Amino acid sequence: MKKTFFLVLLALVAGVALAIQLTRDPGYILIAYGNHTFETSLFALLVAVILLVVLFKLLVSLLRWLNPMRWFRSGDSGRL
Repeated sequence: MKKTFFLVLLALVAGVALAIQLTRDPGYILIAYGNHTFETSLFALLVAVILLVVLFKLLVSLLRWLNPMRWFRSGDSGRL
């Protein structure tokens, strides 16, 4: 319980510190690869990364729940 409370408190403090810093200077990210460039603010990049991680975790959870490997068991003769 104490460990969870500490982690939540630490995340809250880090979030507030990041929010204060981003209001002062939103940051600027420029990624260039060959003839392609990607420009964004630091905040937008953080939000995009967090959303991608959450979507990936949801997809993995869905695949674990569905368990597609059970459909390919040998000896089932095509039955589900």
